[in-house]
Amino acid sequence: MKRITSRQNALFKRIRAAIHEHDDEIVIEGPKAVADAIARGWMPIATITRGEEFSNELFDALAETRSPQNVIGLFERPRASATSILSQRDRVAIALDGVQDPGNVGTIVRLAAAFDASGVLLLPGCADAFGPKAIRASAGAILSVPIADVAISDLAGATLFATAADGERIDPPSHDAVLVFGSEGAGVSPEIMRVAKRIAIPMSDRVESLNVASAAAILLARSYALRV
Repeated sequence: MKRITSRQNALFKRIRAAIHEHDDEIVIEGPKAVADAIARGWMPIATITRGEEFSNELFDALAETRSPQNVIGLFERPRASATSILSQRDRVAIALDGVQDPGNVGTIVRLAAAFDASGVLLLPGCADAFGPKAIRASAGAILSVPIADVAISDLAGATLFATAADGERIDPPSHDAVLVFGSEGAGVSPEIMRVAKRIAIPMSDRVESLNVASAAAILLARSYALRV
């Protein structure tokens, strides 16, 4: 393959679109991350190496990290359903409600893997778990955690536990339930709060609230400990 140097090249434009839009195709950056995805059965549409398929300058124009990791993989976006995630009743699922920071979304995907949650359900207003920053924050967990974009109606019939400052200080569920985390500003939406059990983390009054990823880490770790 002749080395590509033009930004008008169709493959360059396709990868750039996947980085910014990540609707049907996504980009994973770094030789280990790309190799891990392939090892898990993800079939690459294209793999691009800095200085080989693309010139250094063209590759660096695509790379999201400050220090390019020399390999980019273009993949079809994985799809999971709310039904498949919620059907795994021996574990808890995670729902994110309006969590807009992709770093927090990616970190919670990593926590889902660490504490064996059945998957992550993204309600409207959330950052995309398959955006570049979220993928990096997941530290590879994006490869193994089912993720689905859902509406509130998709949670009908599920047992919901929503984090709230005025919630009960009780143990989180260990299985057959959904832990719902909201944005740091607005919290969990009123529509979900009306049908969810409110749960709070016991803590000192020296702070008013925790970062959503920190709250998720505490509750998921406790949930996992109750299950194993």
